Amino acid sequence: MLQLVKSRGAVRIACYWSFNGEPDITPVFRQLMSNGYELALPVISGNNDHLMSFHAWQADTRLGKNRYGIFEPLETASIPVSSLDMILMPLVGYDRFGNRLGMGAGYYDRCLENLRDRVKPLRTGIAYSLQEISPVDKNSWDISLHGVVNEHGWFTFVS
Repeated sequence: MLQLVKSRGAVRIACYWSFNGEPDITPVFRQLMSNGYELALPVISGNNDHLMSFHAWQADTRLGKNRYGIFEPLETASIPVSSLDMILMPLVGYDRFGNRLGMGAGYYDRCLENLRDRVKPLRTGIAYSLQEISPVDKNSWDISLHGVVNEHGWFTFVS
């Protein structure tokens, strides 16, 4: 992962705290922080609008569980998604065209809507290769991934 981050010139990276069988990337957090990268974690709104933002995170940041039981930072500054260089995103499944299936609430799609046609932040799915699925029908609100990292490395998608 560090090699990918360096090759993309990323400085500000949004990560996620793993939940419900998602690949655990917390060891990557430590590696990135020790190399001077700025990290952020997603924070969901407390109501039913399914909005998400990213907030600064460091090893000593106090965490709390959101309504789904996922850890998120408490009392840290929000970071505009447009200022992020890379977003590491969990997923349920992905196809060879970069379509991502999440848990179904659309948090990442809503958060990234205004940046859908940009290459920054680099939208990077984190998955196991067995999560690759047959091509899915893409909805108008779906935001595609630029690539995926799995146990075999970094892969970009067919357009």
